[in-house]
Amino acid sequence: MKFSRVLLPGSLDYLNMRLKIKAAGCPHCRHPSSVLSHGFLQAASGDDKRGMRFFCSARGSNKGCGRTFSVLWNAVIPRCSLLPGQILTLVRAVAHRPSIHGAWYFGRFSFSLSSAYRWIAKWLELTSHIRTALCAKIPPPGKADSLPDPYTLHHLSAAFPKALCAIAAFQLDLQTAING
Repeated sequence: MKFSRVLLPGSLDYLNMRLKIKAAGCPHCRHPSSVLSHGFLQAASGDDKRGMRFFCSARGSNKGCGRTFSVLWNAVIPRCSLLPGQILTLVRAVAHRPSIHGAWYFGRFSFSLSSAYRWIAKWLELTSHIRTALCAKIPPPGKADSLPDPYTLHHLSAAFPKALCAIAAFQLDLQTAING
């Protein structure tokens, strides 16, 4: 498991998720009895938790590999400081504006213009990965108009119609990061 929905520490769901991950075993060596909870992944900017950390113990009688692995919250994109909702809002704004600069300016985003350009370029680069993963879940929706869909927004919305954030739902359901 790479992604989990956001769980509050100390909640019953959180404890059950930890036990489920420990029972599944280490993704590297597959020893279930060696997996130990190792805390949380912290954001670089403060106390924001990004997921759970696990350790495959090789100490004592444990036959683990000694490596660590993470389970991220679905509301986090690996190696990214932006949240899925921010990226989805940016992509939707760019799809309806003639330029990235105009979408960023009128969207009043809290991140820089260069980040907006970088993420739109990355999104367009990743559309084949996103579409391939979405096709495993649902066939592409029919076209309602003659406009192209270079941002894969129609397919993403069709795959997760009831989700608050389609990117977070994509990561949780398909267990793959949106950024490859």
